Amino acid sequence: MKKLLIPLFLAVFLAGCGTGTGFTVSAGKAEPMVKTVKMAVVGDIMVHDYQYNEAYDPATGEYDFMHNFQDAKKYFAGNDLVIGNLELTFGGPDRPYASFPCFNTPDSFLDAVKDAGFNLLTTANNHSMDTGKNGVIRTLDKLDEYGIEHFGTYRSQEERDTIFYKNVNGIRFAFLSYTYGTNGLPVPDAYLVNLIDEEQMVSDIQEARKQADVVVVMPHMGNEYESYPRDIFVNWADLMFEAGADIVLASHPHVLQRMEYRKLDHGNGEHDGFIIYSLGNFISSQTTPPRNASIILHLTVEQVGNAPANVTEVSFVPIWTQFRNAENENHFVVRSVTERLSLSQEEKDRQIRRKDQIRLEEIHHETASFLLGREIPLSEMQEEYIFPKEIQK
Repeated sequence: MKKLLIPLFLAVFLAGCGTGTGFTVSAGKAEPMVKTVKMAVVGDIMVHDYQYNEAYDPATGEYDFMHNFQDAKKYFAGNDLVIGNLELTFGGPDRPYASFPCFNTPDSFLDAVKDAGFNLLTTANNHSMDTGKNGVIRTLDKLDEYGIEHFGTYRSQEERDTIFYKNVNGIRFAFLSYTYGTNGLPVPDAYLVNLIDEEQMVSDIQEARKQADVVVVMPHMGNEYESYPRDIFVNWADLMFEAGADIVLASHPHVLQRMEYRKLDHGNGEHDGFIIYSLGNFISSQTTPPRNASIILHLTVEQVGNAPANVTEVSFVPIWTQFRNAENENHFVVRSVTERLSLSQEEKDRQIRRKDQIRLEEIHHETASFLLGREIPLSEMQEEYIFPKEIQK
């Protein structure tokens, strides 16, 4: 009887220790656990005056943005993390709603953001201080009210010094974000927004590395409207990886820049990381090419046992922000490029202006061919493209 109890005890012991050890028990033997996290990431989320004017209903005095993401949100479904750059503030109705140069957005925009599936936002960017210290704090309060987690701006020094960790499907993530500046607007308390200070940034990443399986950094950096990263920004990215980052998701240029896998070793074994130097705009009123084209980026992170976590797959959906409908009325909707191009000509004409149909074909080339580094004819277009590991630094 005792001999029978020993293997049973071992099996129960190993199963009970499965999460901590990185192993599970199958058929009486320990096997490494495979933990997987799927992420959907987009670039700049902005609301210019064209957008909130279109959303305004004079009969009710309310703003309704719910149509903005109805086409796009299916590409967020099934992802554990849906992340974007919130490049605006919710300063409240006691001041005028405004866009550039100082964004104050109606609170109801968060109804659309929440409905789309966003559950994590970076708030460190050059518009963080647009409605002052009170606007920073109120923005964070509104995000908390809607149950959307955030990082990059803070209400206190203690909050700023507390690294944001999140356990997802057994993988422990750390999220950090920084901005190159705040458009010259004063930051009365340094804790309000993370600025790109190399020494502080490296220290934060190194600290996060001690407790996280995956360190994600979202820097707001780059030159606006340039489709390539300058050396200084490549050097900043290299510094982040050297300090312990695994994934770098950058923004600010408002147009797409290149992406690549990175071979990394933070002292516990070689693994695949990833960077995109600019995610471009997700939604805005910057409707001139190429600022109205972008992607929904999908990342799969996998950890086997206690080995380092890897970025195992990267893919992207080319998107377009529709500015006006076929009747030439303002109508902001984020659309899949391939989905629109695949419509019958009759349906295209019902939804899209002819000049925008031409633009959609241009966007396919600008996005898919640019990111993949090879010409992809329309006859071979796909709704979503796998990014090959051959494009690696």
